[in-house]
Amino acid sequence: MKDKLRFAFKLVSIFLLAIILFCYSMFQGGFVSWFLFYAYVPILLYVLLVLAYPLDGWRVERSFSKYYVKSGGEVTVEITLSRGLPFPLVYLQIEDLFDKTLLKMSRPDGTLRAAESRQLKQHILFPGFRRHLRIQYVLDRLPRGEHSFHQIRLRTGDPFQLIEKEAVFDISQQLHVYPAEREMTVGNPNSVFEEGAAIAYAPRSKQTSVVSGIREYTPGDRFSWIDWKASARKQDMMTKEFEQEKSADVLVALDRRVGRQAEDLFEYAVVIAFSVYRKLKKRNEQVGFMSLGHDAKWLPATMGSAQLQRVQHYLTTVSREVGRPHLHALAAELSKQPKGSTVYYVTTDLDSRDLPLLRKLRQTGYVLTVLYICSHAELGTKEKNLLQGVRQLGHQMDIHPVQKTARTEVQRNA
Repeated sequence: MKDKLRFAFKLVSIFLLAIILFCYSMFQGGFVSWFLFYAYVPILLYVLLVLAYPLDGWRVERSFSKYYVKSGGEVTVEITLSRGLPFPLVYLQIEDLFDKTLLKMSRPDGTLRAAESRQLKQHILFPGFRRHLRIQYVLDRLPRGEHSFHQIRLRTGDPFQLIEKEAVFDISQQLHVYPAEREMTVGNPNSVFEEGAAIAYAPRSKQTSVVSGIREYTPGDRFSWIDWKASARKQDMMTKEFEQEKSADVLVALDRRVGRQAEDLFEYAVVIAFSVYRKLKKRNEQVGFMSLGHDAKWLPATMGSAQLQRVQHYLTTVSREVGRPHLHALAAELSKQPKGSTVYYVTTDLDSRDLPLLRKLRQTGYVLTVLYICSHAELGTKEKNLLQGVRQLGHQMDIHPVQKTARTEVQRNA
């Protein structure tokens, strides 16, 4: 409403000024008064032509140099504009509108800088009579996530700013930024049996006798696994999920619950979880993934590269939940796992109160590597005592401070 009133006020002012100049010329006469009036007439005509110019008649396109990029990378955005009527425009302001998540910038370790550290992309061109325009800009240090580009806004007007026109073009596109990776050395995963410790390399064959549920089809699933009735009911390709799919020799678990001011810790936890999973996947195809929060998200262990893509896509879109991580949630989910599984547990919070539960998990036959994400490089008394207590129970604990940039090693001690 305010914009309409402002536009009406400017339009009335333009005609009122023309009427005043005409009346002044009629009563005053002389060269100067008529010169002022005739000098203003072209300005008035141009303003009226700009007012009638169909700015929404432009053809606008947006393209990316790549649609899939890792966190911290960059992408080149190109906007192409074309029109049929070569009307002389003095200027054209172009504004690309995207999600506020892109206002953040990623650090080399995968964490994020402060919000709104990146400015919205606005460009001013001087098209004149040109019919085709093109601009390019670079978005660097991209943060993790799926980022949407919504609209492109065009603004123009007369050189005296007497009137402005605006057109908005709905062009929806998505940019996928996968989590960053760290170079990691992951030790040999151990499976603990009653006889002792044994190295488990070979993936177990998939048993498909017990169906535990259904899930969406992913590339690499067998044709015989398709549930045709569920696919017809949901109008989407669905496949059967078998009980064995939720069993794996090795499991990577990410606790997505963090404190209110711990966004950097969560982002770094995602980096560590994905790096460990990718490293293990290269050696052992039967690696499961689990995300813990208010509810548990299972990505069952399957053969082939499709599973890695599913985990990568999930970690691209996963968001943190406010709350303290609970090791009890991991223990409850591990009860569905076979004894002797090796678990890599990525968390941002752990204290001495969790030691009794860690002892119980060890007695049950589970071997844990606790990947503890903290915000300081130097270990305090609390961390040192906790590190010693976890290792005395037979588990392994590795501390990963956010500021740390050196090569990370995750070793297994049975």
